[in-house]
Amino acid sequence: MRLNTVVRGAVLCAALVAFTANAQTSGSSTATQRWTVDSGTTVGDGANVVRAQVGWPGLWLDFIHGMSSTFDIGGRLALNWGGPDGAVNYCASAGVFGNVCGGTTFNIDFQLLLRATVTEIAGYKLALTFNPGFIIFTSGGTTGINLPIGAQMGFPINEKMILNASFEVPMYATFGTGGSFFIPLLFGGGIEYAIQPNLLLTGKLALGVSIPTLSGAAASFAMNFLAGVAYKF
Repeated sequence: MRLNTVVRGAVLCAALVAFTANAQTSGSSTATQRWTVDSGTTVGDGANVVRAQVGWPGLWLDFIHGMSSTFDIGGRLALNWGGPDGAVNYCASAGVFGNVCGGTTFNIDFQLLLRATVTEIAGYKLALTFNPGFIIFTSGGTTGINLPIGAQMGFPINEKMILNASFEVPMYATFGTGGSFFIPLLFGGGIEYAIQPNLLLTGKLALGVSIPTLSGAAASFAMNFLAGVAYKF
């Protein structure tokens, strides 16, 4: 009787230890699988993410693939009703760029998305971004190229929420009559909230100034204010 009791107790203890170890392993796996789209951590090796954002300056649709645990590559289609850099008064900053501002500032951007986690600062991961591409304005047949660079860092609040900070220089050039090279400087922050392990809600606000190099053109206040959702599969 006592032997049966001891055996049963041993089996119960072994089952409890196994359950605890499994729970700890699962928790550790979940922690290591944390992913972001706007912070210092990439989406993960082999992962694929689709993302949609809307606000100012437009509607952005992204596809992101994790080439490794520290490097992402992807593409973006942006349909902008504001300036490519988020300039609020784009026509003023464009100066004599009348072939666009005389009609509409609506533009379509096609961009390559590159993001790499490069280091940790005080335990927080820092990523650098480079998103080159080209721009097509629907008025005047004007085109341009994008050369945006940036840096972003995430600050985890809990297992579901990450705050982030960013500095962006979404440089671009326009061609044709009145073409110019623009140097925007944007400082921002945002939030990523995991509704589910593979589903994020995102929000971003970046403010700054867009500086045109065209003689006689004025600098303009620039802003990115976007809300979105990202799905990992």
